[in-house]
Amino acid sequence: QILAAGKMDDAIFSTGVGIHQMVAAQLITWTKPRQMLSSGSLGTMGVALGYCIGAKLANCGKLVIAVDGDGSFNMTFTELKTVVEQGIPIKIMILDNESQMMVEYWQKLFHDERLLAVRNINPDYVTLAKAFNIKSVYCDCEEEIEEKMREFLFDYDDEPVLFHVRINRTPCLPLVAPGQPLDDMILEDIEVEVDPGAAPS
Repeated sequence: QILAAGKMDDAIFSTGVGIHQMVAAQLITWTKPRQMLSSGSLGTMGVALGYCIGAKLANCGKLVIAVDGDGSFNMTFTELKTVVEQGIPIKIMILDNESQMMVEYWQKLFHDERLLAVRNINPDYVTLAKAFNIKSVYCDCEEEIEEKMREFLFDYDDEPVLFHVRINRTPCLPLVAPGQPLDDMILEDIEVEVDPGAAPS
């Protein structure tokens, strides 16, 4: 919708770490350098909101959007206080699958499926936004996503808005195993041979 509206050149995106990061990297067609702010493979969960705040303060005239996952957003959502206190009109999209699927997938591949701390008990993000007096949009079905996305992107220009999107749990792909070249990506959720000792403990 941003491309169709001719606003992509004036958009900046930030991500945390997780499935939402992979989705953003694959599906957002940015047109200028430095339009995508992410920690990349450093794995810094929780940075999307801070990056978004900083990007908006440095680029007041641009559309600045944090694309975050629930696990990542939960680590730093107290920065909503800063957003409100300083009146920073950013857009925050939370792709919520109530889990940390990147962590879960790594635990399945490299740690013999010993799962630990990969399911999230989240706050109601619409209620959280309301507590900070931030506008919110909610979507939990495909039929409504286009209209809800339009509302999120274009109806609140001068104030912050939070978009809570429920998504299914899916494997976090593509994935490059530690020590492997980029052309050796795991692209499908199939049985693959990996070196369990290569993953950080």
